[in-house]
Amino acid sequence: MLEAHGMAVEMQKQDEHTLYLTIKIYGDIAYDDFREMEQQLEQTLATMDSPRIKALVDMIDFSGWEARAFWEDIQFTRKHGDDFSKLAIVGVDLKEKLMAMVVDWFMLSSQVQYFERLDDARAWLDQEEP
Repeated sequence: MLEAHGMAVEMQKQDEHTLYLTIKIYGDIAYDDFREMEQQLEQTLATMDSPRIKALVDMIDFSGWEARAFWEDIQFTRKHGDDFSKLAIVGVDLKEKLMAMVVDWFMLSSQVQYFERLDDARAWLDQEEP
């Protein structure tokens, strides 16, 4: 049984093509948590023309994955990886840094960076893209 866990998700359309996505993960990620976020994101993307996502994933309080949630994340990344222009992963542990490296391999058309401070991640996401 999972203890306190969840994902707080915020989505802001910056214009008709750009979505700023913020995800705060705490505890273990359960399948239902991930699935709910995925459905919200897909509904929002369906209303946009050629969407590009700038995402901040705060994993400072992250503990781990429920196996089914991990598999769902892999499927999601394969489906939507090209929709991301920038992905900032924030953590304080080696597992988050390794996760950023693995995600970077799957998201070939995206810029993926690992940060240890939220302010640094936000500043990087706000930089103009080349």
